[in-house]
Amino acid sequence: MVKTLKRKFIAITMISVAAVFLLIMAVINIVNYTDVVNKANEKLSFLAENNGTFDELIFEKKQMQDQGMKGTPPDKPSGDDTGAPPDKKSKEFIRFGNEGINEETPFESRYFTVTLSQSGEYVTSNTDNIAAVTSDDAIEIAKGLYNKGRTDGTYDNYKYTKIDSDGNIMYIFLDCNRDYSSFRTVLVVSIIVTIVGLVLVFIIANILSRIALKPVFESYAKQKRFITDASHELKTPVAIIKADVEIVEMENGESEWTTSITKQADRLTNLTEQMVMLSRMDEGPDRQEFVDVDASEVFRDVAESFEPIAIKLEKDYNVYIDSGIHIKGDEKNISRMLSLLIDNALKYSDNNGKIDVAFHKSSKGKVLKVTNTVEEISVGSHNELFDRFYRRDESRNSKTGGFGIGLSVVQAIAESHKARITARSADGKSIEFKVIF
Repeated sequence: MVKTLKRKFIAITMISVAAVFLLIMAVINIVNYTDVVNKANEKLSFLAENNGTFDELIFEKKQMQDQGMKGTPPDKPSGDDTGAPPDKKSKEFIRFGNEGINEETPFESRYFTVTLSQSGEYVTSNTDNIAAVTSDDAIEIAKGLYNKGRTDGTYDNYKYTKIDSDGNIMYIFLDCNRDYSSFRTVLVVSIIVTIVGLVLVFIIANILSRIALKPVFESYAKQKRFITDASHELKTPVAIIKADVEIVEMENGESEWTTSITKQADRLTNLTEQMVMLSRMDEGPDRQEFVDVDASEVFRDVAESFEPIAIKLEKDYNVYIDSGIHIKGDEKNISRMLSLLIDNALKYSDNNGKIDVAFHKSSKGKVLKVTNTVEEISVGSHNELFDRFYRRDESRNSKTGGFGIGLSVVQAIAESHKARITARSADGKSIEFKVIF
């Protein structure tokens, strides 16, 4: 139990930190990628507006340099005296404040264009602004996109768009390899930092968990020691009481009172043993001997041993156990688990009720089921029955002699075998205890 609590503490810490790290990493990389794409789109849009060139930016920079040499601020180009192309006289060339476009953009960008006729025939191309692509490569790429009917998108590390140019079709390609490479570098670094961070958090959480949970460990250790010491201390007086009762019965004969004393002493002994067993179960599977067990044979022997009791109590008792099913576990404990389940069914089934014990393989695993009819129970899950000292019906428990601890032992044994146990009523007239190994 203590180890399980520590593992849960570390698991919750790691899940929480991992979620935060992943969120931060995702936000950083999404923002970074969006920025890369937006900048590329701005450049491509500018090229599309200016017939596949950065001439306006080059011209504006030259104007700024010329004006700067004269010590006067740059003027906006206007009219034919500016030397600008006729179709661009009235435009503002520099988009100041736009992060993607500035006077250095023409010298930082690699791009090429291919012009095709409306029928897809080659007209002209311009690869002067890129060294990695030849004219033939550019023509082949453009024709391939034309044949596929593509107008814009991404080709390898190039973003492209198609525009109309003097009655022809122009494909403009912008090389984004440097920006994509920068994005991938940031992505890889963020992943590495996240992994290293999670490893460090795991180490720190493992160390701090010992400090944070130290009071819990100490309290649990005291509880186990108390249960163990109490069980040993109770054994002697209970044994003496039973011995004294036997002597009284030898001298005066058996009576209602001696029988009651003996019965309560046996109940106290049984309760003590179950409490000690629960304490040992909480320590985990290390205290058990896990071997390959023929569970079918073990469960059949246990189930058959209860047949005389079921007949005496006038119960409709049925056993359906498939042969040859093996599990890895502690034979003594899985035997005790079924004994407790059947004992519970015999105690709490209704008068002349029906009890079914089944063990078989399914797609979910190896399934042990104990089902018994009851007078009345709500439909749905009843896993609260596994709580220690839980009593659904106080008067019924006083009659049957139950402690409300047997099913807790069953659950502890199931969990120590990595099995899942549930209690459920499907019809309000019966309850099924299911253990899936």
